[in-house]
Amino acid sequence: MSSSFAQTSWHIIDETALAAFVLSLVLCLALVLTQRWHGRYTHDHLTGPQKFHRHKVPRIGGLAIGMTYGLVSFLLPQDVRVIWVSIGLAGLPALVAGLGEDLTRAVGVKGRLFATMVAGVIFALLTGYVMDKVDLPGVDWLLSFYFIALLFTGFSMGGVANAINIIDGFNGLAAGALLIMFGAFAWVGLQVGDALVFQLALLYAALVLGFFVVNFPMGKIFLGDGGAYFCGFLLASLGVLLPARNPEVSAWAAILICAYPVIETLASMRRKSRRTGHSVGQPDRVHFHMLAHRRYARRIVRRGPAHLRNPATSLVTWLLPVMTTVLVAFSYDNAVLSAIFFFCTAYIYGQIYRVMSLNAPNLPLGLARLL
Repeated sequence: MSSSFAQTSWHIIDETALAAFVLSLVLCLALVLTQRWHGRYTHDHLTGPQKFHRHKVPRIGGLAIGMTYGLVSFLLPQDVRVIWVSIGLAGLPALVAGLGEDLTRAVGVKGRLFATMVAGVIFALLTGYVMDKVDLPGVDWLLSFYFIALLFTGFSMGGVANAINIIDGFNGLAAGALLIMFGAFAWVGLQVGDALVFQLALLYAALVLGFFVVNFPMGKIFLGDGGAYFCGFLLASLGVLLPARNPEVSAWAAILICAYPVIETLASMRRKSRRTGHSVGQPDRVHFHMLAHRRYARRIVRRGPAHLRNPATSLVTWLLPVMTTVLVAFSYDNAVLSAIFFFCTAYIYGQIYRVMSLNAPNLPLGLARLL
């Protein structure tokens, strides 16, 4: 990697990334300070299977991130601005559908999933990048047909966006995981000399970091569905761009970077489908991070204030994306090794889940067998 690449990339994005961080931070603080005026519409519910907070909190962090994304476009150089605007326009269906749920609680799971998949298709049409190779015999042949690759891109990007929404359960959990994964994409982009992926990853991280400061550890504002879907869509855009622009990087490397939310989603779907009277789209209280809260966070903060168990859960769960980031550093240019590491991560996830489900209190008997 030449030093000129890094210097050029930093010179282009350093001031813009700082502006993105500050704007995101200021807008999030503004939403917190003005919640007495909009709280009746924007506060998160205190009851529900996935609620672990005790005070009313605005759940429209996605609005601040989305507004910051739009404002940042005016600060970017022309070559980056073109694709930045294209990605932002493509992500609007995901952002709007999520914010619609945040404000009305009336946008169904299927509607939001469809919106994120439509966003993925629009991304492919506007940018010209599709997932046309996943290093699987037979599948790659199917993906050689543009229409199939287009639909697969939409399906995959929608899946990643929804995966971020699924892991959004504790202060800083989703935002911190996103920062780790954006960092991994930036590092791989740097290694292969892809200035665009490197720049986008760091700019995305700056957007989320401003929110993160307000969200962690005290949880003064939440991502909400809008923020989770939009940030998940941004993560997915890197997952498409990195292998599409760099043939030496396998799609499995991108999947490995996103392994934690992807595996959590697949495991949750399997678990819910096997539970009598429980639909795949119905929320429950036995996600990985929820079991980590019961099994480990309560032990870590056994004698401290109970509200600190919430952010402590994030600290424990971040170990999964940290692990996959380390693994991708050794395998980003090797499809077989990246795939092996992904399935190893899935195995480790499953073993930890079983241990937590067998020892956590107040859980249904036999839960571990449902994973």
